[in-house]
Amino acid sequence: MGSTQFYLPDQKEIPYYEDTQKRSLKQLLIKMNNTICSLLAYACPNNSVRKFLHRCRGVHIGKDVYIGMFCFIDNLFPNYVFIEDGASVNAGTMILTHFNPMRKFAPIFQAKVAPVLIKKDAIVSVRSTILPGVEIGQSSIVSAGSVVEKSVPDFTLVKGNPAKKVTEYEILLNHK
Repeated sequence: MGSTQFYLPDQKEIPYYEDTQKRSLKQLLIKMNNTICSLLAYACPNNSVRKFLHRCRGVHIGKDVYIGMFCFIDNLFPNYVFIEDGASVNAGTMILTHFNPMRKFAPIFQAKVAPVLIKKDAIVSVRSTILPGVEIGQSSIVSAGSVVEKSVPDFTLVKGNPAKKVTEYEILLNHK
């Protein structure tokens, strides 16, 4: 069985918060669709239906993926979330792809959107937060309650706030 391949968009600048409140009718309808599908998926007891609803929003989801209940996947840019085959995103996880502070913070923070990629067979444990531009490596594990602000290499366990590497375990998986 082949692996699902995704094209990752580049990070880009987006408007600051005040500018996002001025929406065209098309943008408003997209936002409403994202909100309704997101709310339905949030508390849906069936994984297949949750995945369907997130796909309707534009989230890229591979085969045999698990998305737990009460997950929040970015509302403005769900199309910047990529979850590869066999990955698991557990209950209460937040995946954010954008950051648009108020304009008064422009000297400190740049408003941006950047893709989040959760690679094949990775596990994101309960109540973790994945920030924009992060890549979770193949078969990596994000421990419960972690805040991931930097990419995680393949076969690596991270935990904490901010998430830090605990161990690499590729050799353990290859010798079984």
